[in-house]
Amino acid sequence: MSLEPLSSFNASRRRNGLWLLPLGALASGVAYVLSVVNGTLNPVDAVLSPLLFVGFLLMALLLWLHRISIATVELVAVVLLLVYNLGNLYYVGLSGELSRVGFSASALWSTIIYLLAFLLLSREKAMRVSVAYYVAGLLGGLVSVLLHPPNMSALNSIAQFYLANLAFLALLNVYAQLRENMLIMEQLAHTDHLTRLTNRRGLEPLLKQELQRAERYGLPFAVLLADLDHFKEVNDRHGHAIGDQVLREVAPRLDHNLRQADTVARWGGEEFLILAPTTDLAQAGQLAERLIEVIRSEPVVGSIPVTISIGVSCYRAGDSLESLLQRADEALYRAKALGRNRLELEIVSSPAAK
Repeated sequence: MSLEPLSSFNASRRRNGLWLLPLGALASGVAYVLSVVNGTLNPVDAVLSPLLFVGFLLMALLLWLHRISIATVELVAVVLLLVYNLGNLYYVGLSGELSRVGFSASALWSTIIYLLAFLLLSREKAMRVSVAYYVAGLLGGLVSVLLHPPNMSALNSIAQFYLANLAFLALLNVYAQLRENMLIMEQLAHTDHLTRLTNRRGLEPLLKQELQRAERYGLPFAVLLADLDHFKEVNDRHGHAIGDQVLREVAPRLDHNLRQADTVARWGGEEFLILAPTTDLAQAGQLAERLIEVIRSEPVVGSIPVTISIGVSCYRAGDSLESLLQRADEALYRAKALGRNRLELEIVSSPAAK
């Protein structure tokens, strides 16, 4: 199965990190300078703000140079922000500052922990981390209120801060649940219910993406249109339930014998379409030969022999998906006409014939 969606997602995370990290460094640097100018720099900010500034810039540089993974960057960023937020909270709480003036502007950064947790972790783990973080912060606030009873203005600020955080966390959890349901629905919409392979709807965007890449960079790619031989006879002789079982057994054989970048989809009925990126016609022919051998090497449903015919076409400059698939279909038709259980490559016209 293709890892293209995952690769695109990781590339997007990396691009976002390359501008978010300098932004975080700028925020911590500005906060440090303004605190010094205003004479409000506390011991926690004096240590942690420069640490955040240097840490974010260093991670941005290493990420830009491909010396660190985006997953590591995200984890370190969460830990740094968590330590910074809790450190400041406990300092202002124990010093009595929280009870005098309430939460400062830097407290606005506390909610970013929840966002990062839900972006990086599963919903269950994100909730556990977020609740632990919230409870740790709440204990700091309670200690401050008990040690230094606040005035009404500060008490209102403290109450609003914790209530807003709680509401934000609850909304994030609802959003995460909706996102999970949407992902499940999307997966079901792009998955063939019988074979559990990608269906036609799921493969078409990948085909269009590969076509755009070929047009832009000139990279070859191939499509292999495969059809089970005499499948109607299997249904007529053994029944449709056995026919369905044949499809269920053939599908993983195809899928497990592809290369990592390739994708196979149930194209319709007993037809399967294989997308093979960065593959020329000769390489696609070798792949088709291997798949034909895999299918015919062992019977399905215990004793039913099955063979497959494959038509192969490769991207040409100026191709549309329709023309590319039409040539694969024509090659498949020739394979059927020439006796089945074989592959046929598209017909490539020689320059002299033009």
